[in-house]
Amino acid sequence: MFFQSNNYWEKIKKGFSGSAQGGFNASKLGELKIPVPQSIAEQRKIVRKLYDLDEKATELESIYQQKLTALAELKQSLLQKAFSGELTAKNNNHAKEAAA
Repeated sequence: MFFQSNNYWEKIKKGFSGSAQGGFNASKLGELKIPVPQSIAEQRKIVRKLYDLDEKATELESIYQQKLTALAELKQSLLQKAFSGELTAKNNNHAKEAAA
């Protein structure tokens, strides 16, 4: 998460040299200080949050896969009904009933 923070990008921008082909090289990256929570309690809190996020991601992935499966089954069903004439037969019956 640190690598997505504004703090990180500010340090990266400050590290660019002023030459025509400036850049952020390995030695500059090695000098970059990455903040780490000092207390074990704070580290455990972060780990718990990451586990919670991982569980939620796994749950969402499962739901997504179920939705994809249901969508594929619906597509198959609709194609089968379309090729067997069921969809047009129903439409014709409804049109006849409405006209009567």
